[in-house]
Amino acid sequence: MSRSKKQTRAPKSMRKYVFDSIIIRALREHSLFAAGGPGFLVLVTPDGYLPSEFRSSVIDQLYDDDRFYRSDSVGCVLVALKDKTSKFEDEYSECSKRERVIAVIEKGVELPPTIQLAADLVIHIPPITPDDLKAAARAVVRRPMTDEEAHTALSYPREHLWAAFRPMRSISESMRRLGEVRVPLLAEEVDEVKMRSAPETPLLADMHGYGPAKEWGTQLATDLADWKAGTIDWSDVDKGIVLSGPPGVGKSIFARALAKQCDVLLVASSLGRWQSRGHLGDLLKAMRADFDRARNNAPSILFVDEIDSFGSRESFSHDNANYSIQVVNALLECLDGLDGREGVVVVGATNNIDRIDPAITRAGRLDRHVEIPLPSVADRIAILSQLTAHSIPVSDLLPLGPLTRGLTGADLAKAVRDGRRLARRERRQLTLEDLKTGLPEGTKISGEHRWGIAVHEAGHTIVGTHLGYGTYLGTNIADVVRPDVKNQPGGAAYFDIPRVARRDRQFYLNCVAVMLAGLAAEKLYLGDFSDGAGGGEESDLAVATRIATFSEANLGMGASFLHSNAQTDQELEKLRLSDDRLKDRVEKILTDQYERAKCILQSRRVLLEMLATELDATGFLSPDRFTELEKNLAVSSPLESQIV
Repeated sequence: MSRSKKQTRAPKSMRKYVFDSIIIRALREHSLFAAGGPGFLVLVTPDGYLPSEFRSSVIDQLYDDDRFYRSDSVGCVLVALKDKTSKFEDEYSECSKRERVIAVIEKGVELPPTIQLAADLVIHIPPITPDDLKAAARAVVRRPMTDEEAHTALSYPREHLWAAFRPMRSISESMRRLGEVRVPLLAEEVDEVKMRSAPETPLLADMHGYGPAKEWGTQLATDLADWKAGTIDWSDVDKGIVLSGPPGVGKSIFARALAKQCDVLLVASSLGRWQSRGHLGDLLKAMRADFDRARNNAPSILFVDEIDSFGSRESFSHDNANYSIQVVNALLECLDGLDGREGVVVVGATNNIDRIDPAITRAGRLDRHVEIPLPSVADRIAILSQLTAHSIPVSDLLPLGPLTRGLTGADLAKAVRDGRRLARRERRQLTLEDLKTGLPEGTKISGEHRWGIAVHEAGHTIVGTHLGYGTYLGTNIADVVRPDVKNQPGGAAYFDIPRVARRDRQFYLNCVAVMLAGLAAEKLYLGDFSDGAGGGEESDLAVATRIATFSEANLGMGASFLHSNAQTDQELEKLRLSDDRLKDRVEKILTDQYERAKCILQSRRVLLEMLATELDATGFLSPDRFTELEKNLAVSSPLESQIV
């Protein structure tokens, strides 16, 4: 029995009919699967939809009546943003060998590499349209619904919608009931309600963790003020930017803080919101209305969330390609503006910069791209301090640095909310222990493990300062680590290396020596080294190997002037495997610089022990303390300080 025949069975509710229709349309992008064949599909929900809403319809489509699939031959995986990242892989592993599998993920969930490789196709589920409601009304309620009724109905929460529309109840009665429960708001009114109910957004200048994006935003505020005052032309102002970064880093909050910093109106929207207005014509009308609103209130900022959802015209090949091309073309027209968009700065946000049509980011449109990284440890502490209204001293928050590794601003905000909830329950002020309850559990570093890390980081410190690797900023070792974070360093020695400088072959050899100094220190003082220097792309061994290969194959500093375009670790690895002579030269550099680092440390063995003891006891070594210990050693053991 085909998919369309299944749809003809008597529908029990408008909700079931609508979601069945949406899933059937989505599956048509994979003709073999839609016809009942095997495969593994990933379905991405529209904005504001949960995977659980599609479960029943997805399960119906997994079974094919003609082939009589058994229950152990099909699989359904649902993953929401609130779920742990491991859930996806765990659930998929249970059904990876089944013939027909559908994974429904909430928009914003990042696909693990194994799932990306396994999936036959990633399909974006279309949102509910007025036509879907009208068709459901005819099939379930057995009554016609007008375009106006369908558009109005879609402005209500979906749970209200499904409750109101019941078999044998007239459309007008259902609409009356909906109207009595909740009055639908215009998009502008919804924005105003959200702004009133949301916590006060600080100025961008007072926020942390945004790096270059913050610098760009504060400069934009100055430029808009100057343009408004007539001291600069609009051609001197940046007209658009794309912000990229993982979910939760605060791209939407950045837009609000930017608008406040610039003291201008923020018009926020997305393709999903424009699509929710209905047909293509309604979508385009809503898009142009938002651009008009921004232009009429210039200077202003128009924020387009999930701008990658427009896709790239170069990759459109599905049945709705013409529809998608028209949507992208309309956005380009709005960005160019027949009447100009003077005074309107467009900010786009995305989790995947590679999926954006190149025409959107060309010169004159959104021609600047800034990546918002995960916040550094200093930023995370500052964010926590800000979120707690500075009620806990920053010095008390410092131990939370390792526990917050890899967390976004959204994760930190959730931890603070959880902590406040606990404090309210017990009728007291927020404490450090309350915050810890909302953070991942850590494992204390102590004993032999801590001493080994101290020796390792002392090695980096001595060789780095001895070779003039950069300006020494300090060394620390962590009190706790998170078992759930792979390749988490237990400590680090920090050096500030000038971005612009003359760098010869000796500079790169020094870099390799510093990277391998931790291993050399462990071997020299402990008799062997642990696995702490390897295991990840930013590990000591990975960085040292990368630098050695780069100097030989890309920079002309080795046995040949031949240049390779290899950049990534994977490309460099292939290069080494295909050229035994290059591999031997890289191995020789690593071996020679390891021995060189060990020789330096052998001559400073007493200092190595002193620094390790200091780090083991206090967890931190400042530049001043390093200088003090070195001077004390020079007085007590003059031979120790001689240069090798």
